[in-house]
Amino acid sequence: MVLDLENVLGEVADDLAALFIPTEIETIDKPVTLGDVFSFYRTFIQKNVPVKIRGCMDDWPALTRWQSDDYLLSKLDKAEVTVAITPNGFADAICGDKFTLPYETKTHFRDFLGELKAPQENRVLYLQQQNNSFNTEFSDLLDDIDTDLQWASQAFGTQLDAINFWMGDGRAISSLHKDPYENIYCVVRGCKKFTLFPPVDRVHLRYRQYPAWRYDQAGQLVKEKDLATVPWIDVNQRDPLLDPEEKLGRAHPVVVTVNAGETLYLPSYWFHHVQQSHATIAVNYWYDIDYGPAFGLYNTIDSIVKATIEGPSEELQ
Repeated sequence: MVLDLENVLGEVADDLAALFIPTEIETIDKPVTLGDVFSFYRTFIQKNVPVKIRGCMDDWPALTRWQSDDYLLSKLDKAEVTVAITPNGFADAICGDKFTLPYETKTHFRDFLGELKAPQENRVLYLQQQNNSFNTEFSDLLDDIDTDLQWASQAFGTQLDAINFWMGDGRAISSLHKDPYENIYCVVRGCKKFTLFPPVDRVHLRYRQYPAWRYDQAGQLVKEKDLATVPWIDVNQRDPLLDPEEKLGRAHPVVVTVNAGETLYLPSYWFHHVQQSHATIAVNYWYDIDYGPAFGLYNTIDSIVKATIEGPSEELQ
C-alpha cells in the first residue's frame, strides 16, 4: 500500500511538473515595471514558477559602488554585524548524524572583511543574518538600493516583510531547504548557483529528525541547549545532485546561476540549495505568501508523505 501511494504521488508530481515546472529557468531581459505586474503575476506567481530577471538593479548605485571594498568600509567601517562561523561552510546543515548550527557573534564589518580577504583554514565566515538584517545592521547602505520594489508589492498584493543582506566566503553553502516567503533575490556582486526543486518534489525529498548541535568559538560541536531536534532534508549537503538517482526518485531539479545585476524570483516553498563565488554580495526581499491553492497543494502532499511514506520520525542519537 505504501509503495502504491508513493507511486501515485510520484505520478501526480510528474503530471504537475509537465504542466508547470520548467526544465530550465526562463530569463526576462528587461526590468519588471508597474505595467508588467498583471502579466508577471499570471505567468509566474500564479503558477508558482521561478524566473530570472535582468535590469531590475540597473539604477542601483550598489551595482557599481559595492564592487569596491574601500567603499563598503567607508560606509560600514565601525558597523557591528552578526557573522556566522563554521569550520566547513555548512551552517544549518547535516554533518554526519547531527544537525549543526553556526557559532554566531558580533564583529566589526572591517574585521569581517579583513578575514574574508585572507581566509583561514577551518574557519568559514558568512553574513547570513535574516529577519530584516539590512535595516538593522546595514542601514548605512540603504541609499544604494531600492527599498521599495513597487512592482513586487503590487504583484504579490502585499507589502514588503523584510530585506536581508548576504555576504561571505565562497566555501559557505546553504543546504537544501525551503522558505515560507515569496523571495526576490538580487545578486549585486559575484554569482550564486541555485539548485531548485519544486514543492511537488516533497514526494521525493525526505526529512529526518537530527539532534541539534552548535559550533562554539573554538569550532567544536556542543549540544544545542534550546533546541532538541531539527527535521532536515536527507540529501547530500554539498550538492544534492551528487546523490544517487534512486535516492532522489523522480525529482525535478533545475539549476540556475544568478550573476551580478540579475534577480531571481524564487516562489514560496521551492526547495533551494545555494553555492556562491567568494565575497559574493546579495540582497533579498521577502514577501508574505498567499495562502491559496499552491500552499494547500503543498500542505496536502506534505501531510500524506509524513503520515505514510516517511512514517513516524526517528530521532538520531
